[in-house]
Amino acid sequence: MDARKLAVWTRDALRHHKAGRLDQARPLYEQVLRHTPGDARALHGLGVLLQSDEPARALELLRAAIQARPGVAIYWNNLGNALRALGRQDEGEAAYRESLRLDPRYALAWYNLGALKQEAGQSDAAREAFEAALREDRSLEAANLALAGLLRREGRIDDAISCLERAIAAQPGRAGSYNDLGALYQLRGRVEPALACFERASELDPASGEPHFNRGKLLEDLGRSEEARACYQMAHAHAPQLGAEISCHLAVVARRLCDWNGEAERTAELVQQIEVLLRADDERGLPALTLQALPVPGALRLAVARHLARGLERQTAAARARCAFRHPPRRASERLRIGYVSPDFRTHAVGTLVHDLFRHHDRAAVAVHAYSLVSVDDPFQRRVRAGVDVFADVSRDSPEAIARRIHADGIDVLVDLAGYTTYSRSAIFALRPAPVQVHWLGYLDTQGADFLPYVLADDVVIPEEVAADFSETIVALPRGFALVSPLPIAEKPSRAELGLPGEVFVFCCMNGLHKLDAETFEVWMRMLARVPDSVLWLPDEGAEVARRNLAREAAALGVDPARLRFAARAPLPQYLARYRVADLFLDTFAYNGGATAAGALRAGIPVLTLPGDRFLRRMGASLCRSAGIPEAICEDARVYEERAVAWASRPEELARVRQRLAEGHASAPLFDARGFARQLEAAYRAIWRHRAEGSAARRISVV
Repeated sequence: MDARKLAVWTRDALRHHKAGRLDQARPLYEQVLRHTPGDARALHGLGVLLQSDEPARALELLRAAIQARPGVAIYWNNLGNALRALGRQDEGEAAYRESLRLDPRYALAWYNLGALKQEAGQSDAAREAFEAALREDRSLEAANLALAGLLRREGRIDDAISCLERAIAAQPGRAGSYNDLGALYQLRGRVEPALACFERASELDPASGEPHFNRGKLLEDLGRSEEARACYQMAHAHAPQLGAEISCHLAVVARRLCDWNGEAERTAELVQQIEVLLRADDERGLPALTLQALPVPGALRLAVARHLARGLERQTAAARARCAFRHPPRRASERLRIGYVSPDFRTHAVGTLVHDLFRHHDRAAVAVHAYSLVSVDDPFQRRVRAGVDVFADVSRDSPEAIARRIHADGIDVLVDLAGYTTYSRSAIFALRPAPVQVHWLGYLDTQGADFLPYVLADDVVIPEEVAADFSETIVALPRGFALVSPLPIAEKPSRAELGLPGEVFVFCCMNGLHKLDAETFEVWMRMLARVPDSVLWLPDEGAEVARRNLAREAAALGVDPARLRFAARAPLPQYLARYRVADLFLDTFAYNGGATAAGALRAGIPVLTLPGDRFLRRMGASLCRSAGIPEAICEDARVYEERAVAWASRPEELARVRQRLAEGHASAPLFDARGFARQLEAAYRAIWRHRAEGSAARRISVV
């Protein structure tokens, strides 16, 4: 056979193969091998081509190619791929390493070795291999994508962003890369770039549901509920694998838009979807925080939390093995070192409540460290910085690096102030850097995690009858689970400035509209009907659909929609000052006000509340008890309605409640940061004893 003809066949086979025309490449390879069975290039090319459909023959061909030319790195690399595909991981690794011995700068072989290590659960070795690949070829898309995924799981968000940006520069047509980058931008608070990435991902792959879903979550966080619902509906049509997550968000968006029609049916369907997902032990997470707003059973919320915690344990297994933290015994006389971890040492519901706490800790009893997961410069973070012994901005560090720092600092009791909320880093706690780990205030439900075995609460928010919905040992604080730090309050505005009528009774509720349900609204409308000319003042969250739905519901219940008034967003001092023109704050039944109700109490307006069947439906009762106005706690909806009407009709009774609330600002437990610090210190000592004694008690009553 003419050598020139064989060369042409080989060249054409390789050209067709590279272009993806496999049906044209295969006969040419076979034709070459019929005439020259030992042609290494043809053996290799046909072996690569047959890897998917005929793996055994592919392996035979690749071995023959190597026998013909043993010194070619690419042959060994593709032999490694063939062996890996057949599940022969050890042989595959040996082939990749021979490829790299022949060519240590072969980026693709480094990537493939990393992929093999990742499949084996060896994330450290995988990361090292991916990094080696990128040292040789920074634009290698597969390595950038793989390393970005690993870095994200390790919490190294900025490094993961850099990888994805390089991957997009190398291959700008991949929708998945834009979707992943958008999710990371969102974690960093870069809203506009995140939205642009999700939009670009949807343009590149209109049939993919994930970009629509991620865009919906971001829009929901921004308060753009109508747009968020449209995105979720698009995602639902294209991503059935996200069914439970999407249904959860759709249910909460319906609440935000005050669309209560069909809520019972939506909830029942959602419960079924979650149960199916949990039975399958799908590794996909569930939005536990979002789920709190919905009327799902406590046992299911606990199961979802345990599911999330198991996922965190799996994700952090390699780092936990690396860290292997040990906690030597401490002397009883030593001060406890307390570490508070939060993304919310800032203008945030948590930050506004606790910013004054830390300076009141007794330094003879405890040393206080704060680890901030979000870096801002605002008055609340500055107050926290000034109040602690050590303030660490760890916002750019990975969970492992943060955990190592906490352990090196010798923290005895580590307090999670975030739980499964935005910008939290639960992986820090999964690494167990402190001997005692507890969560408090930022997450108002169980975390279902062995690595957070204690929750700070009180006997009102977690009575015995709901304790079974928690995996944690309940630490009952005698003065209540929360405190309210001093807050900046502007000058009291006039009602006219706020668009409110002058001489009428103003009921108000500034809780988020997702906390409002049909039952609460119906009671409110009966109250308006019984108190002539009164108005109900609600937050304007920017959704015209929500206002229309509320107007329709009011009219259906016989109340003029004009008696519903709405307050636009305002800076915190002006927002708090508004409460001083209202007469009574009405708490919502389905989800009580937390920081919102606390702010109202700090501004001097009583909060009327009805405790329910879970922590977040009992917060109002705890806050009112700690504020010294227990008469604002109602036994049932009938008492709630009657008390509101009575106080509206007999202003002298309400004035006495207001006076007692005002006097409580100087002495009531809710406003006494020094006393609250003392009870926290007693709680930490009680938890330490509970752990040291190996106690099986499921409730610690702090004294």
